[in-house]
Amino acid sequence: MTDFKNLWVLLVEDDSYSQRLTQMMLKQFGVDRLDLARDGADAIEQFTEKRGHYDLIVSDWNMPNVSGLDLLKHVRLSGAKTRFLMLTSNAGKEFVLTARQHQVDAYIAKPFSAAQLHQKIAALFNIRAF
Repeated sequence: MTDFKNLWVLLVEDDSYSQRLTQMMLKQFGVDRLDLARDGADAIEQFTEKRGHYDLIVSDWNMPNVSGLDLLKHVRLSGAKTRFLMLTSNAGKEFVLTARQHQVDAYIAKPFSAAQLHQKIAALFNIRAF
């Protein structure tokens, strides 16, 4: 993979402002194929519908219905090779350890900058960061 344009991303965020802001960042990085989910339940439905073919899921942790952690568990149980970037305001050690136990690929504490998001995604796909 050479750039962000080739990534197929599912953004999962229940807060509409945070979703719009993160969506704007991803578009700014060149992501063309971007699907949006309002919570983990919606994300599982889309993930299943697309047969797990997403390159990356960027998901909030705390959401109604199905949490980001439960979404991560679902993705890992599916056997899909989708990379998973967890976003959360819970920066505590226990949250990081729990996410790692379930094979999260990367983790960003909120609030985060566009540069931080870009750097994390670039590292996941060996893309040169700006």
